[in-house]
Amino acid sequence: MPSKITSHMSAIPDQPSVISVLGACSMLNPLTETEMQLLGEQSFMAYAERGEMIWLAGSPSHIVAVVGSGFVKMTRSTPQGSEVAIELLGPGQCLGLVVAIEGREYPLSAIAVTHSWYLKIPARALMEIYNSNPNLRDHIVRSLGPRLRKAHDMMARMSTGKVEQRIAAVLLILADSYGEALTDGTRIAVPLTRQDLAEMAGTTVETSIRVMSRFQKDGVVSTDKQVITIRDTAALSESLLA
Repeated sequence: MPSKITSHMSAIPDQPSVISVLGACSMLNPLTETEMQLLGEQSFMAYAERGEMIWLAGSPSHIVAVVGSGFVKMTRSTPQGSEVAIELLGPGQCLGLVVAIEGREYPLSAIAVTHSWYLKIPARALMEIYNSNPNLRDHIVRSLGPRLRKAHDMMARMSTGKVEQRIAAVLLILADSYGEALTDGTRIAVPLTRQDLAEMAGTTVETSIRVMSRFQKDGVVSTDKQVITIRDTAALSESLLA
């Protein structure tokens, strides 16, 4: 079973191993080797098709999930019945952890944006380790502030109705979590198809292609085998205000 957690996302990605996904989750870094092995024995990989509901808001928080490959969005329904994206989570990122700790129902729905593998960790098994590992508890508390700020930033960026701004917001959010600094830009270290971008930004593939072509023509981004590099972060940020 392959251990890589990133893969070509336009087709069904390879299934990553349980231990590789646990090891890639920074939120769980304080786990000891014994604790990781114990948790791995009680967890299993699950697959979600593009657009599939992983859990619905209001459901009991029986599991904590870690994205192994692909992307998952956390959404909230508005009074008008539309869905608003609150967070966009990719490989190595954890969802449902805080509500599992608090024993609450899921406040947000989790939906696969792309074909995705994710690790299902029984909340009860994780809570046993959480309650006995003070380093894990302290690490999670310290990680919550930056994550909440990112969620707020995403809501602010995605609130616009303009497609170009939403795509720019998605690229900046992904660069923040998966960006690799280069001498001439920031490379998003996860392969993305135009359909992936379209799903994340809530638009059509045709519109995604058109916007990305314009960004490339203006020298704002470049692409190489579905790997996107942001060449002009300032220009991309300015497009949010256009």
